[in-house]
Amino acid sequence: MKKLTMSLLVVVLSSSVAIVNAQQKKKDTTTQTKEIEGVVVTALGIKKEKKTIGYATSQVNGDDLKKSGEANIIQGLAGKAAGIQVTGSSGTPGASSKILIRGQKSINLSSQPIIVLDGQIIDNSVNNNAGQGSNLAGVDDSNRAIDINPDDIESVSILKGGAAAALYGENARNGVIIYTSKKGRKRKGIGIDFSTAVSFDMITRLPKLQNTYAAGTNGVTYIAPAQYGSDGIPITGGTNQSWGPLISNVSGLKAYDNAKHFFETGTTQNYNLAFSGGGDYGNFRASFGHIDQTGIIPNTSLKKTSFGLNSEFKLTDKLKAGADVKYSNTNGLRAQKGSNTAGVMLSLLRTPVTYDLRDYQTVQGYNKNYFAAYDNPYYTVYNNPYKDETNRSIISGYLTYNYNKALNVLLRAGVDTYTTHAQQNYSFSSNGNSTADRTGQVVIDTYTQSQYNLDLIFSGLVNFTDNINLNYSFGGQIISKFGNDQYTQGSTMLEPNQFNLSNFTTFVANNTDFKQIKRGILASAELGFYDQFYLTLTGRNDWSSTLPKQNSSYFYPSVSGSWLFNKTLNLPKWVNLGKVRVAYAKTFASANPYNIVNTYGTPAYFDTFGPQLTSPYMGVGAYGLTTIAKNPNLKPERNDEFEVGLELELFKRLHLNASAYKSTNYDLIIQAPVAPSSGFQNYFTNGPTVENKGLEVELGYDILKNQNFNWSVNLNWAKNVNKVVEIQDNLNFSSEGGDFFSGNVVPAIIKGQPLGVFYGTAWERDMSGNLIIGSDGLPLVSAESQIIGNPNPDWLGGIRNNFSYKNLSLSFLLDIHKGGDIWNGTLARLNRLGMTQVSADDRSSMYTIPGVTETGAPNTKTINNKLYYSSFLGDGSGSANEQQMEKDINWLRLRDVSLSYNFGKILSNTQTLSFIRDAQVTFSARNLFLITNYKGVDPETSIAGAGSNTNGFDYFNNPGTRSYTLSFKFTF
Repeated sequence: MKKLTMSLLVVVLSSSVAIVNAQQKKKDTTTQTKEIEGVVVTALGIKKEKKTIGYATSQVNGDDLKKSGEANIIQGLAGKAAGIQVTGSSGTPGASSKILIRGQKSINLSSQPIIVLDGQIIDNSVNNNAGQGSNLAGVDDSNRAIDINPDDIESVSILKGGAAAALYGENARNGVIIYTSKKGRKRKGIGIDFSTAVSFDMITRLPKLQNTYAAGTNGVTYIAPAQYGSDGIPITGGTNQSWGPLISNVSGLKAYDNAKHFFETGTTQNYNLAFSGGGDYGNFRASFGHIDQTGIIPNTSLKKTSFGLNSEFKLTDKLKAGADVKYSNTNGLRAQKGSNTAGVMLSLLRTPVTYDLRDYQTVQGYNKNYFAAYDNPYYTVYNNPYKDETNRSIISGYLTYNYNKALNVLLRAGVDTYTTHAQQNYSFSSNGNSTADRTGQVVIDTYTQSQYNLDLIFSGLVNFTDNINLNYSFGGQIISKFGNDQYTQGSTMLEPNQFNLSNFTTFVANNTDFKQIKRGILASAELGFYDQFYLTLTGRNDWSSTLPKQNSSYFYPSVSGSWLFNKTLNLPKWVNLGKVRVAYAKTFASANPYNIVNTYGTPAYFDTFGPQLTSPYMGVGAYGLTTIAKNPNLKPERNDEFEVGLELELFKRLHLNASAYKSTNYDLIIQAPVAPSSGFQNYFTNGPTVENKGLEVELGYDILKNQNFNWSVNLNWAKNVNKVVEIQDNLNFSSEGGDFFSGNVVPAIIKGQPLGVFYGTAWERDMSGNLIIGSDGLPLVSAESQIIGNPNPDWLGGIRNNFSYKNLSLSFLLDIHKGGDIWNGTLARLNRLGMTQVSADDRSSMYTIPGVTETGAPNTKTINNKLYYSSFLGDGSGSANEQQMEKDINWLRLRDVSLSYNFGKILSNTQTLSFIRDAQVTFSARNLFLITNYKGVDPETSIAGAGSNTNGFDYFNNPGTRSYTLSFKFTF
């Protein structure tokens, strides 16, 4: 990496000197094209004046996107705009990030917004086909937006409402995030930008574990660690229970801080180099970026190399051509997570403290642990690697013909294609293989996806009078998506730890192809009156290949208006802008491919803690109908949204943007239960109606503005209320998806409740809400499951402060989260096993749980420490999921802070360094502090990741990180 850095520096300096000599050492007097003030990138890449827009939008500067130091352009948006909820799955390199705009809108389909890069819709899915096949185990895989280099992004536009997104078609009802790349500009010579940064990542928080008691039971009996025979196979099992005697009472024992020994300081090296230029007939920008990141978990990493080239050429006075090419190579080395016998955190936190986990291999190199049923975390990270490599190309080109002001033609075509090759190894003696027989396994998966986009758009501006005009556009769009997945699993090794398929005796192979074609025609008309009133009408009709013919065509319109009342009412000049806006839109989303015709497949049974039953079994192959019946009458999901808004600008210092909205989603696609006698378990159908209502406020104030010192503050606040307003009787209380845990705690669909509320076992209570205590001193568990929690936050907020004094600048972002519940299964299980500090504070204590007996008398029955923590506060026998819910979780997080000094003038005033136009050094930190009432590792967590609509599950999730970064940036 040092050689790479030196090579880049040589290229930068030599190129800069050449440019200077070519210009005969004259000072560069380049005139840069200024961005048009008040212009927003909207649907299909069309730029519109902000004053004309009748719906809510937010903008994020590219520099703000990078301040948090995230490699993922989705995670970089956290806390930066109202109504945006970003949830990272963990702090491991390349872990996925999920984003929601104005709440969850779907059950079976994605609720995330579409991602648009320079006018082209790109893929942001998560593929973990070589993993456990479960969102609750496997690895923290990436969402594919991670392939985009944040340094290439100039700005971000967030289109929140249906009216904003109607022209984008499918799934735009979830919103649209538009990333605009940096472009070359007219200038003298070639501009060079070079930046380099180094970051250090450290673990944020861990549960407080006890280091006083040894493994065992009843406070007296000590159970020794698993013993391994001469062949390296365990002959005793050990235990995961830490209810034994005091460590000091057992000769030869001492406590180890396994977590302290295990986690490392992760490092990230980041290099970016860009060349740009332009003249009267065109411009270009070429970029290179490289990230090399190691994680806090040993032997985890992310390496990404990206190249970009965009150019634009003026072929004639009327004809212009442009092209954009991006290529990335992303490599991940990932660690197991969650509900998984090979999971890192599961064994790390459960292992009795008297065992040094660094002793992780037998003489034969096999797995060695205190409890033989778990993989030692060191063995997992070094012997069960999950490696993936993604090669991705995003290519687009366009032609624009500007006949005159009234007629412009845009023809744009693009392709987003990538191939991910992933391999999961389970070494001989690992407990993680799907057959659960410790005989080793390899899973090899190659996933290829290509998406083709074609747009033909006609647009123009017609002035009917000096005060009345029409801005129109119409055209068509085709989006075709093709995919192929080739999966091979080899089980039962012949020779230990040789992961070639020829070294296995049993095989499962699967090959899947899919395609999806969506066609649409669209039109938009914007009428402007006296530069005060604007009315916009849009309409689109789509045809989707994933729906039956009778339902494959659907039309959706939108109407929006804005009134610049400061001009109409002749308000004082210090009212720079006063705008009221209103919008209504209808949008649709069609089903995923192959949900309308019953198909045959390979039968399989899956459990993350036990063997998988798959075909072929014992050499006998089989196939059969899938367990989910398809529906030949399936309809698209439909969304109706209404919003109003107010925008103000006062004294050229105060900026307010406020919105209120109501979004109703009809005909949500769901897997409904069906009688087993039909041969199926579920069937696809249209079901619930879900409503989102909310408020959003963005407020900016330039507190101080003078030549030397500036201080500005930007606040955002949003509240969304989600509710299932209609549902069929047979679907009420049904599971939202396949993500559930022991005790059957599930994210559920319940009328009158938000989507994804937790439904599980609860304590029985009397009419006054008192716990009813049984004869054993524990509360009775209710015979019926109940609603036990709601993961949706009450509101979200962010506060960004920017200070600058001459060449020094300081910026920090406070991220605020109010409310929402989390199922802390991690803490519950650690309580059950006697691993938490609170369970060890006084093991001789007796507890009386407040409540009443079945006769109504106050409870006086006492229970011992173990019973209290294992079955009341823990998830042991007789416990209820309700007790494992942590309610009303709040946090205040210093999302990012950066201190920069611009020393460009100092260098450029030096004769030998006059070719340097700008230079900046920045020290920044991410997640510097977190104040929260949550007892787990981090309340911003989602074990299910970005590939699921599930929120609020914490079950041995991999922890988050805080980072410190030093960066340098030079412009030549």
